[in-house]
Amino acid sequence: MREYRGIGTPPKKSPYQKSKAILELEKLANEQARRDHPGMDPRYLAPRKFTDDNSNGLTIAIVTYIKLMGGLASRLNNQGTYIKKLNRYIPSTSRRGLPDILGTYHGDSLFVEVKIGKDRQSEHQMKVETEQRNAGGLYFIAKDFEGFYNWFKTL
Repeated sequence: MREYRGIGTPPKKSPYQKSKAILELEKLANEQARRDHPGMDPRYLAPRKFTDDNSNGLTIAIVTYIKLMGGLASRLNNQGTYIKKLNRYIPSTSRRGLPDILGTYHGDSLFVEVKIGKDRQSEHQMKVETEQRNAGGLYFIAKDFEGFYNWFKTL
């Protein structure tokens, strides 16, 4: 693909293709839905669909996968809030640098930071990563679901 320099029309993005890991996640989630709803005809269950081409989709996929594997996982929202009535932004009370996903799997503490595209860790996030590792916990920077999936399989 050619580099776009702001002149003419930008090059077209290649269409998103789901990795084998995402397809495996969808299969597992659909099987779990059938177990959760045994009295329902499987033809009428909405198919579980996942993506990892944006931060939100990747976060949802990772949290779902950890739970399907028997772990505990939760998205951590440490973003502040805009209060329209006050016309101001109220910062979060959470500690700076905490990861996007907190989890536990087989007794191990998991911190997963989601980074898509050119997004990079902040100094606060690097400090939390060091502290987590020093405390004996696991830390992973997820750029796509396949990378996370392969890392998780080693646990």
